[in-house]
Amino acid sequence: MEGVKRRQSGWSPNTLACIYMTVGTLGYVVNDGLIRVATEDGLDVYQALFLRSIALTAVFAFFSTRRREFSGVDFRQRPLVVRVGAELVGAALFFAALVNIEFANAQTILMLVPFAVTAAAALFLGERVSRAQYVVVVLGFVGVLVVVRPATDAFSWWSVMVVGGAAALVVREFATRQVSEAIPAGAIATITAAALAALTGVLSIFTGWGDVTADALFVLALATSFLFVGYLGTIQTVRVGDLSVSSPFRYTAVLGAVVVGQLFFDETPDIITGIGCLVIVISGVAAIQLERRAEVGR
Repeated sequence: MEGVKRRQSGWSPNTLACIYMTVGTLGYVVNDGLIRVATEDGLDVYQALFLRSIALTAVFAFFSTRRREFSGVDFRQRPLVVRVGAELVGAALFFAALVNIEFANAQTILMLVPFAVTAAAALFLGERVSRAQYVVVVLGFVGVLVVVRPATDAFSWWSVMVVGGAAALVVREFATRQVSEAIPAGAIATITAAALAALTGVLSIFTGWGDVTADALFVLALATSFLFVGYLGTIQTVRVGDLSVSSPFRYTAVLGAVVVGQLFFDETPDIITGIGCLVIVISGVAAIQLERRAEVGR
């Protein structure tokens, strides 16, 4: 009986949120890598996003319709509109930069999101954040600054675009938290994918289209599959647990990005970038340990 209780206690809302965050984050990272692969196969970045978003919308709509998730849903709800808008801004900025800087660097800069969410959750949602957790937040920001290097020759305005994308994603996280629980995750994902398809379709008119090859379509199909996992994982994350607890698990994107960058693009981070990544990972591990101690004391 004691063993059963331990297993049940291990699946607390915050534990589930951390699992969802890890799976969802890695889904996003692999998707991002595959989108860049598609651009190297000849597609424009917004063309690739448009085609992928069309496929993703169809997938989400299929499952959501079968589960009748659209019944009685008011898509004009303000938090949902804000969430979708923030997602569009974040995606447009991030992917424009992704094809112009190293993959792992872009993903590492995006780690501003969990640090900002942790701090904002304490300020605006009243979630309890200890002094030690604030120290971890500051340490994480330092790690991101090491990667960006704003005062050196390594600085790029593309990096600033990633930072802008990260700010938009922070807004997305909090907007998601405010969306009524009566609106299923599948319905949210469907409307978001459809809106992204509309935006990138318009942008691709101005940026141009490349030849659509069989290889590119195969890569986009894989990207769609991984993004499907990413969407559902991150939406469920903010619905089942505290943002200040689950956000540190987004740091798995740093390790995933290094692996994807090496495997897909033969990119090896320089020493300074590696140090920045290490600082961010250490911050994430410290945040996790602080939460475990807090749970023991409850």
